[in-house]
Amino acid sequence: MSKIIAMIPARMGSERLKCKNLRLLNGKSLISHVIDAAAKAEVFDKIVVNSEDELFSKIAERHGVDFYNRPHHLGSSETRADEVVYDFLLNNPCDVVVWVNPVSPLQQSDEINN
Repeated sequence: MSKIIAMIPARMGSERLKCKNLRLLNGKSLISHVIDAAAKAEVFDKIVVNSEDELFSKIAERHGVDFYNRPHHLGSSETRADEVVYDFLLNNPCDVVVWVNPVSPLQQSDEINN
């Protein structure tokens, strides 16, 4: 049986749109929309918000999902996605990790399932 984790990367340091993961869409933060869609997909053994900023731990807790506090240096604009995934996998063993993008708040659970 495979262990499948949804990893939702969220950094605070966006340069073009400050705090974009916390921006509201219909009164709900972008990251909250994505966490809810991942949970409704019912295909993940675990859902983890992955961030260098502790503020996201409170959001994860509110949604009943896990939080991984990645090293602060992996929250910069220069950090490559493969560095974030590599660090995550070293600290969150699984068979499959699915990157669920918090800036895709209109993605529905059926799209995640597919």
